[in-house]
Amino acid sequence: MPFPLTALAIGAHLLLVAEGPVPTLDTAPSCRAAAEFGAQSKTTFDQCMNDEKSALAAIEKEWKTFSTGSVDSCLSETRSDGTPSYVELQECLELARDSKKYQNQPQPKI
Repeated sequence: MPFPLTALAIGAHLLLVAEGPVPTLDTAPSCRAAAEFGAQSKTTFDQCMNDEKSALAAIEKEWKTFSTGSVDSCLSETRSDGTPSYVELQECLELARDSKKYQNQPQPKI
């Protein structure tokens, strides 16, 4: 019976909740990139950094509601292009968590 135990060991991390602190991301490169496309680059950069700070606060508040599997996947995604973002991380984590809620609900009969 090695298969069921292997499957359990591999999938178990998907059920665990995130532990420890929220990882530190350098969001300045992401905001600098966004500011390059804005008409008022200083204002755009500052607003972007404020958005990142707000997203970090929201993630910290809800950190224990996210699974380690979602955290690993979403962190990998936001870091993939070299411009990590707490706003992107927050959206990914919330979508992953909320989609799991709806998957477990009974489907309406049509």
